[in-house]
Amino acid sequence: MALYITLDRAWRSPFTVKSDFAREGALHVAICASEGFITNKVETDSWGRKWLITEVGMEVKKEVDDVLEKILHDPNNSA
Repeated sequence: MALYITLDRAWRSPFTVKSDFAREGALHVAICASEGFITNKVETDSWGRKWLITEVGMEVKKEVDDVLEKILHDPNNSA
């Protein structure tokens, strides 16, 4: 879930590379960046100060969104 939260945050409200969110979740930010789910690259040779979700990250987020939606709306789910 921590990776999903990182992706969701990068999508909804991109966070700076030195933010409290980035520092406290450094491992999860690093994993997301290493997997290509988020980036701070804004052009070919230019990097910004905020983490942004990538197309691949959006695909992963959507897949998790779909799973969560099914869990929340499953009448047989006792949660």
